[in-house]
Amino acid sequence: GKTAAFGLPAFSKMAKHGKCRCLVLEPTRELAAQVLEQFEIYGKHMDLSMVLLHGGVGYQPQLDKLNAGVDVIIATPGRLLDHFTRKSLHFRDIDFLILDEVDRMLDMGFINDIKKIIAKIPRNRHTLLFSATMPGSISKLANSLLNDPKTVEVTPKVVTVEKIDQSLYRVAKKEKRALMITLL
Repeated sequence: GKTAAFGLPAFSKMAKHGKCRCLVLEPTRELAAQVLEQFEIYGKHMDLSMVLLHGGVGYQPQLDKLNAGVDVIIATPGRLLDHFTRKSLHFRDIDFLILDEVDRMLDMGFINDIKKIIAKIPRNRHTLLFSATMPGSISKLANSLLNDPKTVEVTPKVVTVEKIDQSLYRVAKKEKRALMITLL
């Protein structure tokens, strides 16, 4: 659902194939691969080409796709910066910057990489930032990136049924069975 929430609006604005206009940053190669899989489903009737950039694999297949021209880059920060440093891509046409799982990226130490990437992308862009938590560091980052941000919070519903009493019994391991029999 979340991938559709950021992918579909970007796709609707990228109706024509051309230059790389959408950049999605993910903290891990597994998450990046999942996003690519979903994007391929969402965009299967569109003339959009996509590339997955992450470490742990050779550069050449990624370079070949970049050289063929892509509309969407889904990447981990480190490998994306590697390609930028090698001048195998540029960010001048990016219209959509999507930062997913920002809390995890910061936990993994990617804050400086993210700042370097953002500094190279045009300021006139749509930026979407997703995070499960919003500690001060992420709020500060969001405030530096976003104009007139909107916050959507999803709070879990209470799952305890009112007719159920919950109790905690602290007992030694050897007494657990006797307590269970007594309670039942």
